[in-house]
Amino acid sequence: MQKQSGKLVRHVLAAAAAVLLAAACQPTINTHGHEVDTTQLSQIKPGVTSREEVARLLGSPSTKGTFEKESWFYISQRNEAKSFYQDKVTEQDVVRIDFDANGIVTNVSAHGLELAQAIEPDPNKTRTMGNELTVLQQFVGNIGRFNSSPELRQQGPVGR
Repeated sequence: MQKQSGKLVRHVLAAAAAVLLAAACQPTINTHGHEVDTTQLSQIKPGVTSREEVARLLGSPSTKGTFEKESWFYISQRNEAKSFYQDKVTEQDVVRIDFDANGIVTNVSAHGLELAQAIEPDPNKTRTMGNELTVLQQFVGNIGRFNSSPELRQQGPVGR
């Protein structure tokens, strides 16, 4: 009887380990941003819909245009990670809505990951014009800056 219960326990443990291993191989999926509902997006008509109506339908935008102040962007992105530092963007949606000076929609465009560009950071460092202080210079420079007395804190640093 004990042999059978021992085998049963081993089989249950082996099955649990197999399930855990299979679950560990599944990617972690993260969705960020503002997913736009296509039925709500279809209600926005160029030349008819106002900025207030767009805000009511879609909510506030993810970002507004930096140079073209009359453009709103709704951005969402889906990432899958199988292990540390191995994020892969699998989906990306960007909806751009342009307005005229009166706040009426002039254009609605949507695109996905096909227009995304990978940007590689420049490995060179930008030289700053400040001083590069050693640890000792930083430590000595901070002496006297952290006053515990409220009167001294209100006066500020000496000599400034």
